[in-house]
Amino acid sequence: MAIQELEQQLLQLSPNDKLYIIQLLAQSLTTHNNIHLDQPSKLSEFFRQSPLAELTEELDLSRDRTLKSDAFTP
Repeated sequence: MAIQELEQQLLQLSPNDKLYIIQLLAQSLTTHNNIHLDQPSKLSEFFRQSPLAELTEELDLSRDRTLKSDAFTP
């Protein structure tokens, strides 16, 4: 199957099916960490195993506690 044919088929899928395919492909990129595709994983675990997790050493992701909790308005 050509990439263009696959692309057209994917674009015709329902949003739920597209989400499933995205999750499946994302998990397939982390199979070296022994993730089984048929088992759901925690979202936090997905991000820990993401290649982007390596950036946390370079970024300060701690919460900014200088903002008051009532500073936010709905």
